[in-house]
Amino acid sequence: MRMRKPSGGVSPEQALKAIKPEIRRMKGYTAPPQGRVLAKLNQNENPYDLPPALKQYILDKMAAAEWGRYPANDWPDLRLALAGRFGLEAGQVIVGNGSNQLLYTVAAALLVKGKKAVLAPPTFSLFGQIAALFRADVVEVPKNPDLTLDAGAFIRASRKADLIFMCSPDNPTGLSTSLEFLEAVLGETRGLVLWDEAYAEFWGKSAVPLIARHPNLLVLRTFSKAFGLAGLRLGYLMAHPALAAELRKVNIPYVVNLFSGTAALAMLAQPDFMHAQVRKIVEERERLFESLMKIPAVKPHPSEANFILVSVQDRAAVIQRLEEAGILVRDMSGQHLLDSCFRVTVGTPEENRMFIGKLREIVEAAGKSVDPGGQPSTFTRD
Repeated sequence: MRMRKPSGGVSPEQALKAIKPEIRRMKGYTAPPQGRVLAKLNQNENPYDLPPALKQYILDKMAAAEWGRYPANDWPDLRLALAGRFGLEAGQVIVGNGSNQLLYTVAAALLVKGKKAVLAPPTFSLFGQIAALFRADVVEVPKNPDLTLDAGAFIRASRKADLIFMCSPDNPTGLSTSLEFLEAVLGETRGLVLWDEAYAEFWGKSAVPLIARHPNLLVLRTFSKAFGLAGLRLGYLMAHPALAAELRKVNIPYVVNLFSGTAALAMLAQPDFMHAQVRKIVEERERLFESLMKIPAVKPHPSEANFILVSVQDRAAVIQRLEEAGILVRDMSGQHLLDSCFRVTVGTPEENRMFIGKLREIVEAAGKSVDPGGQPSTFTRD
């Protein structure tokens, strides 16, 4: 569509020149289309909603609050509750409008043109996009064919990095990185390491205790996955007190709204509910993996998150057929090593049965056997 130049002013084309060239070149993040949905398994959400009684408790809290007043900036009560959960001081915790917003905060504090940001694709796509947005030199250390980190190459690249992005369990692979390797990276670099633990509750491990020994470690977490509050957009970052104090200067004032903060405090007061949901999802993940293993033309990759990466022949056709049946999965093609892959969220038992039944029907109708070409060559079925 051709844009018209207004009389007496600049043209739209001229106005666009004010935008950073890095942004104009970016594809940007796009949410997957929804369409007719019977099983929404494409965004790594918690499939279990909050019980009505807990929702009503949060709504009652909101009804008693003054909506015309700002909440306390930086939510001291929420930071204190989170610090208590991890054995930290409240000053070590920063809260934000989802963990993605806190990624922007970290990048804004650290990255300028000429700074080096290291990441290992395939990994969370926003890492590279945000680093490029702040004009950093993005250094990619591609993962091995089995989707594990190239340990030696990653450490070598990290030595000269200003910011290192790591995610465990990683998205979209579902694989974890050992805390021992994280410590090796921390010991080899003077840069900061952003360790994303969005799926850590499903893994059962955390790097938070390492902060005491490594002041260059930043640990990022979210309420979107295990806590099931994706719609409320709330994340938090934990760091050494001195580092957290500097990053807090960059964070947007009053970034967490009254409703999200109130809901988060209510959830933290009832941890048994979250733990029960995590157990259900992990148990269902293992059942889903076993079911996928029984379909000859499908290769599921082991996962410690709330999703499974799946390699399949004729990926695009399979995804289309699933979508036509109202079952949404996430296409992972275009990323390093993942041209034959899609990612499926662990849903409810009913959603997972629907997905497995339709996937089996699709591949059996195709009548094709597994073609390892283009798939991780060292993948084995243990």
